Amino acid sequence: MSTHNDQNDHHDPNKVQVESSGIKARPVLLFLGILAAATAFVFVLIQGLLFAFDKLDAMNRPEPSTRVELPEGQRKLPPEPRLQGAPGMDGPTLLPLDEMREYQKMVNEKAAGYGWVNKESGIVRIPLDRAKALVAERGLPELVQGETDEIRKAEETRKLVYAGDSNGGRMIK
Repeated sequence: MSTHNDQNDHHDPNKVQVESSGIKARPVLLFLGILAAATAFVFVLIQGLLFAFDKLDAMNRPEPSTRVELPEGQRKLPPEPRLQGAPGMDGPTLLPLDEMREYQKMVNEKAAGYGWVNKESGIVRIPLDRAKALVAERGLPELVQGETDEIRKAEETRKLVYAGDSNGGRMIK
């Protein structure tokens, strides 16, 4: 049986020996130095490109299409249709329900009052109640015989078209 001696004969027995890890510091530090230099170079290159592109944009920038030169105190409104409740020439516009009330009020006033529709042609607007009374008093106008024949023929043709199958090029009588 062999005896194992923990101490080497050619070394000093009082000296402790440390095992190496196999990694050398110089190649790692060299790699980190090259990586830092490459990162700095790329950073400077990108900053230069951004500066050049900003200068190029500034030289080729057209005037914005929304820029309008107006005298002081005037404001140009956006094109129709505008948002309800948005700022207008005389302050904010009406909200939807308020605008509906104003519109109904205007329509009711027109329906209940007199006014010109077309002054040159002599067409006037009269209240609905008065118009109903005039129709009841005078009756509805009657159509001329030629117009009623055309209407009747159109109704018959419409019935044939709606009730028929695809015509496949045939003529409808």
